[in-house]
Amino acid sequence: MTKISVIILVCLLAGLSDCQAESNESETLTKKTVEGLAENNDNQNFKQRQETLAISTSSTTTTKADCEPPIYMLWKELGALGERLDATVRALEETNRKLETSEKELAAFTSTATELSTMVRGQPRVAFSVALPVDGTLGPVTTLYSLVYHHVVSNIGNAYSPITGYFTAPVPGVYYFSFTSYWWGGDGSSGGSLYHNGYQVVSWYNCEQPHNTSGSNSAVLHLQVGDKVNVRLWEGLKISDNVNNYSSFSGFLLFPIWSV
Repeated sequence: MTKISVIILVCLLAGLSDCQAESNESETLTKKTVEGLAENNDNQNFKQRQETLAISTSSTTTTKADCEPPIYMLWKELGALGERLDATVRALEETNRKLETSEKELAAFTSTATELSTMVRGQPRVAFSVALPVDGTLGPVTTLYSLVYHHVVSNIGNAYSPITGYFTAPVPGVYYFSFTSYWWGGDGSSGGSLYHNGYQVVSWYNCEQPHNTSGSNSAVLHLQVGDKVNVRLWEGLKISDNVNNYSSFSGFLLFPIWSV
């Protein structure tokens, strides 16, 4: 800003110099005119000499007045220019601060997204959903019967076996399981449980009634590698299904728990 002010001041002073030069030339011309009038006294009368002198003096005075702007006007303009430059600098500094803040926020977001992406890529993917292939009613069974859901809807990670009906945990972690059941009704009842390594966890039961009934339940289990989960039908009870896949078994890994 200082450099700009100096340049403007130099230009204004140069303009003043030009005006002063023009004024000096006018004064010289006036003197020559007066001298010429004196020499030609014989050809012109005194009145004409006075009029010529008055015109030359008036022209010189006007030129000086036009070329002499007050110096305080120059400083006033420089001060206004300096204020505008200061305001521009402050605005640029504020913009820079906002940009720096935005860059920091973007860097933090990018870092978080990278960490999440790494976690997702490294996390095992385990999920399954299966249904009974029965077109009718199974039972009454004569013992605690392990249900084998042969109709596989999905089996990501291949942790469920459609041959044995067991889900085997591939990694230690927390898993979610759910099951549904259906029974056409009439003579008999329907009931069973979800088992973890042979231990009963949650159950369903529909007592004898003339109408169709359904049941369901779910559980969240903490499993270690190799733990087994399946659904079993209680002794003497029944379960039904058809092409609508009413009786199903599903599960998936919520999150792994690695030992430290």
